[in-house]
Amino acid sequence: CEAEGFRRITFFPDRPDVLSVYSVRMAGDKAAFPVLLSNGNPVASGENADGTHWAEWHDPWPKPSYLFALVAGDLVASRDSFT
Repeated sequence: CEAEGFRRITFFPDRPDVLSVYSVRMAGDKAAFPVLLSNGNPVASGENADGTHWAEWHDPWPKPSYLFALVAGDLVASRDSFT
């Protein structure tokens, strides 16, 4: 996240010597946001009766706030080979 956007989520000093471990729970409309991603390892996920779904991620490696990442959307993989 950019510093300005991350400050909307939580207060955090944006310095490289301030490190944290992150646990994230994301939720969203499954039709609009079929893919929910964040740093680290997926630890749980599920669907709700109202058409939303959720995912939890845990990143065990301490990192500064400017390396935090969170993505939700209709993502696709593009594969190619290079020689």
